[in-house]
Amino acid sequence: MSVHPTVSVILPVYNGDRFLPEAIESILGQTFTDFELLIINDGSTDQSGQICEKYLNTDHRIRLLTNSKPLGKAGDQAKEMGMQHARGRFIAIMDADDVAKPQRLERQTAFLKAHPDVFLCGSWAEYIDPNGTVFRDWKPDTEHGRIVRNLYWKNSIMHPTFFFRNDPSVFPFYETKYTWYNDYYTQLKLIKQGRKLANVPEILLSYRVSGQSSTQSGIKKKVLEYFQIRDEIARYPATRPDLRSRMIVLAQQLAVAGLPEKWLLRFHPVFRKTI
Repeated sequence: MSVHPTVSVILPVYNGDRFLPEAIESILGQTFTDFELLIINDGSTDQSGQICEKYLNTDHRIRLLTNSKPLGKAGDQAKEMGMQHARGRFIAIMDADDVAKPQRLERQTAFLKAHPDVFLCGSWAEYIDPNGTVFRDWKPDTEHGRIVRNLYWKNSIMHPTFFFRNDPSVFPFYETKYTWYNDYYTQLKLIKQGRKLANVPEILLSYRVSGQSSTQSGIKKKVLEYFQIRDEIARYPATRPDLRSRMIVLAQQLAVAGLPEKWLLRFHPVFRKTI
C-alpha cells in the first residue's frame, strides 16, 4: 500500500463479530488493490476487537482505530472519525455486516474518474438474509437530476455504497442532526452545496437484513424520523414536492404514527422477508 492510496475504505464495527470477517474479506478480495482499510472498533464488547486484531496482523493495508465507548449516531460519528485519518483520494463507506462485490472499488473509482463533476456515487445493491441468500434487488435512480427530484419520496443512495471524493472542505461530512438517517439528511446538505450525486448502475453490494439486527429495533421511531427529514427536504426549492405529494406523505406519516410497531415490520417489503 502506498502512503497515499487511491481509496480509503471506512468500516466501523460495534458488536458485529458474527458477520465482520465476511465484510473484511470482501474488501481484502477486491480486484482494485490500491486501498487502505480503516476499521474503527467503536466500543465493541463482543469478539469484534479480537477479529480486528487478527486481520491487522495479516494485511498491511489495514489500519485499526479503537474507541473505548461507542461514539453514537448509528456509527456515523465513527465513520467521521475514520475520515479524519483517511489518506486516500476517494473514501468508500462499508458496514460490518454487508458484503462488497469484488469489483466494487474498481467500478466506483472508475466512475468518479470518468465523471469529474460528480462528488459522490453509490451503486445498485441486493438484499441478503442472515444466511447470505439474496431475496431482493435494489436498483434506484442513477442520474443526479432524478435523485434530486425524487429525494422527497425516497433515499436513492444506499449508505454502505457511498463512495466520494476526499475533500476536507466538506468535513464534517455527516449532518448528525438525527439519530439514524443522517446519510439521507447529508444528501440534502450536499445538494444544497451544489454537489452532484449519482449511482453506478451495477449491483456492487450485498446489504444484509436480519430479523435480529439493530436495523429493526425501534422501527417506528426510525420511520417517523425519516418523515422528519422529508419535511426538511420539502423546504428546499430544488427538492420541494408538489402539494399532492405532501398530502400523500402526510397521510403515510399519520398511518405510521397510529400503527403498532409489529405491524410496521410485517408491512415493510424488506423486513417482511426476515421476521
